[in-house]
Amino acid sequence: MKQTITHRTILFFLLICGGMSSAIAQTYTLETIPNPKQSRSPHYVSNPDHILSNAAVGQIDAMLGKLEDSTTAQVAVVCVNSIGESVPKDFATALFRKWGLGYQKKNNGFLVLLVKDQHRIEMETGYGLEGILPDAICKRIQTENMIPLAKTGDFDGAMIAGVQEITNRISTPEAAKEVYDDSKAKADQKDKPLEDGALWLFFVLLTPAMLVLRLIIFFLRKQNSIADKIELTITQSKRRVLWAILMYVIMPAAVGLLVVQLRQDHWLHSWQILLVFYAVPGLVLWDARRRRIKTFYQLFGTMTEADRYVRYRAAHLNGFGNILLYPIPFWWLKREDEKALYAIRNASRTSPEGYPLTKVPVTHRDAYITDYQRTEQSICSVDYDVWRNEAHDSTQTIGYENLNNIVYHRCSKCESKAVYKVRDRVVKEATSEREGRGAHEYECKACGHHYETYYKISAIQRSSPSSTSNSSSTTYSSSGSSSSSSWGSSSGSSSSSSSSWGGGSSGGGGAGSSW
Repeated sequence: MKQTITHRTILFFLLICGGMSSAIAQTYTLETIPNPKQSRSPHYVSNPDHILSNAAVGQIDAMLGKLEDSTTAQVAVVCVNSIGESVPKDFATALFRKWGLGYQKKNNGFLVLLVKDQHRIEMETGYGLEGILPDAICKRIQTENMIPLAKTGDFDGAMIAGVQEITNRISTPEAAKEVYDDSKAKADQKDKPLEDGALWLFFVLLTPAMLVLRLIIFFLRKQNSIADKIELTITQSKRRVLWAILMYVIMPAAVGLLVVQLRQDHWLHSWQILLVFYAVPGLVLWDARRRRIKTFYQLFGTMTEADRYVRYRAAHLNGFGNILLYPIPFWWLKREDEKALYAIRNASRTSPEGYPLTKVPVTHRDAYITDYQRTEQSICSVDYDVWRNEAHDSTQTIGYENLNNIVYHRCSKCESKAVYKVRDRVVKEATSEREGRGAHEYECKACGHHYETYYKISAIQRSSPSSTSNSSSTTYSSSGSSSSSSWGSSSGSSSSSSSSWGGGSSGGGGAGSSW
């Protein structure tokens, strides 16, 4: 008895759940059914209940996009579980008119509606397609190509077969010529110059923007005598203006025009355009590095290896900004520079007598350098390498000055780079009647040499009372923006397929079938 009650309880619970799930299932109206062209999307299929698989939707979108590109005919496919008590035929007609399928001049729109709970497929025809897809043909497509598959639950196959037959009939040369609406092409040509022009303008303005950024970084960077000398030499070049015009104006403009043309011919996708957009300033930065290296060797190429080594390291020819923006090429170039510098510093050496020398390890270096040199080593103003030939007791010491260390200077007494400023002091106070006098105190950490340099302190200026008034005003402006999707407009986007319906209308032609 208890088992029977339990079975009845479970059965009752399942019936309640089934009734609740039916009540929860969404019933679509003209206002709530999703429009595939919402937000100027390039899609043609509205499939909110996922009756069709993603693969089927993609295949149908591709067929209908190709159809519109070649004939301008617009076909929409809608698959929903329920439209409530609405009559599918009336719903299809109203939905066709609400969305405005097809272009206004030829009214070459077509709608395929599948309502699952009513087991119904409806087709709605625009005025311009009634001669190619009359009611009898629509009915035949449904009964021969779609209904048999829908009865088995193969809605993917049913819709793909129906759409394929529709596109085949519209795509025949005679039909395509009849339904082609040139208002789409005119709209595309009207919109393309704006979009393509903006794209080209981005390329024109990108590199000058990078130039401005580079100038800002140049003026905000730390003092660097080597880099300053290189930049000054480059600016004094006779061909600098022509080269700047070529790299900062002509080259990006030409690349921009090429990208626009390739985009129109469908050779470039969005990610490829972004890649080119990213690569153009990288090419400019690489060229700037190339010119700096060339100028460096013009200025310092005849120096000894040690002097050239320290100046190359101090010049920062790559720049942190370059590595940050373009890590792959510029980090690789930086590594190659470091390898070349390492090779210079560790190349095989011989003594003046011709004896081969071996580099002394860092741990044993202090035994072969002077106290002054050890001091320079400890304060990182000069780095020393020691090369030895033990058999012949031959030693060669090479110093590599740290040119970026501006805290220490050369001592006039011992020649060590170990002089630093101890302090500033006032020797004589300045007054309103006379100038004062101050002193910079310096001392050498290597030899202890101490000296001072003097400077003037300006007389104190008397301030006269004055009254000033400042006023400032701020003007606020606001602009409102709105976004809406276009259903009744005959304009198209510059992409290969239209991103909105064309504003066509239907007279109620078409056919419907049940399964």
